[in-house]
Amino acid sequence: MPKKRTDEEILQELEEKIEKMKAKKQQVEARKKEKERKERTRRLIQVGAIFEKYFEIQSEEEAEKIAKALQSYVGKNKEKILHHDVVIKEKKKAAAEIATAEE
Repeated sequence: MPKKRTDEEILQELEEKIEKMKAKKQQVEARKKEKERKERTRRLIQVGAIFEKYFEIQSEEEAEKIAKALQSYVGKNKEKILHHDVVIKEKKKAAAEIATAEE
């Protein structure tokens, strides 16, 4: 016949399960933070490489000066800059349609 557990034993078991779950939660959170950190590091490297490529940056000081000089312009015109290619493509497409319709 199975032995009936006391309330104390049940509470002790539950406490152990809670501790195991807390440890598992910490592991998952640590893994998530590590993944986010690696993604950020990769993104910073990529952005830095692009910046260096187009501006022929030789030092951190040069990069800082150029970034500060571009900051206000980009801040005011970011959406316009990001959608510039789309506008050009739409204009070319419209011009092609007009040319085709005129033929």
